[in-house]
Amino acid sequence: MLKDGRALDRYSTPIRSSEGTYYGRIWFFRDISERKAAEEELRQSKEFLQLLIDIMPQAIAWKDCNSVYLGCNRKFAKIAGVSTPDQIVGKTDYDLAWKKEEADFFRACDARIMASNQAELHIIEPQQQADGKQAWLDTSKLPLRDQTGKVNGILAILEDITERKIASEALQASEALLKQKALQLETTLYKLQQAQAQLIQSEKMSALGQLVAGIAHEINNPVNFIYGNLTHATQYIQYLMDLLKCYQQEYPNPTSVLQIKVEQIECEYLMADLPKMLSSMMVGAERIREIVLSLRTFSRLDEASMKAVNLHSGIDSTLLILQSQLKTKAGVEIQVIKNYSDLPNVECYPGQLNQVFMNVLCNAIDALETGSNESIPMIQVRTELREQKRVVITIADNGPGIPESVHQNIFNPFFTTKPIGKGTGLGLSISYQIVVDKHGGIFKFKSVPGETEFWIEIPIVQKCG
Repeated sequence: MLKDGRALDRYSTPIRSSEGTYYGRIWFFRDISERKAAEEELRQSKEFLQLLIDIMPQAIAWKDCNSVYLGCNRKFAKIAGVSTPDQIVGKTDYDLAWKKEEADFFRACDARIMASNQAELHIIEPQQQADGKQAWLDTSKLPLRDQTGKVNGILAILEDITERKIASEALQASEALLKQKALQLETTLYKLQQAQAQLIQSEKMSALGQLVAGIAHEINNPVNFIYGNLTHATQYIQYLMDLLKCYQQEYPNPTSVLQIKVEQIECEYLMADLPKMLSSMMVGAERIREIVLSLRTFSRLDEASMKAVNLHSGIDSTLLILQSQLKTKAGVEIQVIKNYSDLPNVECYPGQLNQVFMNVLCNAIDALETGSNESIPMIQVRTELREQKRVVITIADNGPGIPESVHQNIFNPFFTTKPIGKGTGLGLSISYQIVVDKHGGIFKFKSVPGETEFWIEIPIVQKCG
């Protein structure tokens, strides 16, 4: 190095004769100042570049086309298990801290990127680090090219996202737990709604059943008294009429006083009409007894357990209870057409099935009451035995039909299309539970404008347990 700052490259060689005699040395000097300056600038640039990549938060490394490491920053060196970045030079992924399957994955990824000459960004991958930590990395890899554009290596930028992934997984687990809890709460709420609906409806039906049973009991005693004595009264009156005829035969010429009395009371008409009157009274008393029996059949307070019964009796008793409502607001009688098949006794909860019949028939009556159908309002009840195993009861009306927009909610608790105060939205929900849950049956409906049909299907014999 000269005082003026120039750098010289010095070279000397000895001078000898052909015989080998030494004469001295010759010196050659070459000015290499520019080269030295360039080398220094390059060194400083490398140091500055190394400083830059060392202070970056990501781990950075670069490899040649054979996936052999050419360099890295200090963060990458630390997780790779080498003391300084220059110690990684010449190594491959198999020489570092990664697991073999991880190294295989890294090499396959490198080969794919170099072959396609396309970068792959944000590759989420696991990595076994030198300190034994199992980390998760967000890796981006870019192909390196020479001056001709040929791929000659790969640049890898790695960001440790372990904490973020753990937090994300914890958040996902928390969200899943919250969803599960919300679902459990929703299920519990639904069950509570069903239980509440069941209690409300059961109380209503129990109160109605007690009222009906009480009325039936109070009517039954005097009716039985009247019915029982009508037979004797008819017999006694017949005796008296026979006696009167005998008097007429024995005393064909009554006094004037008796003749006047006979004419006043129209004795001949009375004797002809009185038996007819007694017969009508007997028919009326018999009808009252049938009504009382139907009321008791409907209430079935003594039949809370499962037993085999005649379903037709339950339907008939329900229709009897609703007899006074079988009119539209215009005063038109609602016709009830019954098409009963020959059914065996069916094992069921009689009172609860009567409750189902009541709910469905009331809905049919409500639809016909408010409907604008110009045809004769009609309810058709049909029963059918299927495969000797199941009984089907269908109840259809020719009302306006159920709007399609509410079909999916029709069995939901507290859902109703009726005005406030007219309906609770419990009837069909409770009926669904009774038929499906308690009897293992099917409860469904179909409805189009002008016709609605409810389908009740239950097995003849209930399964034990």
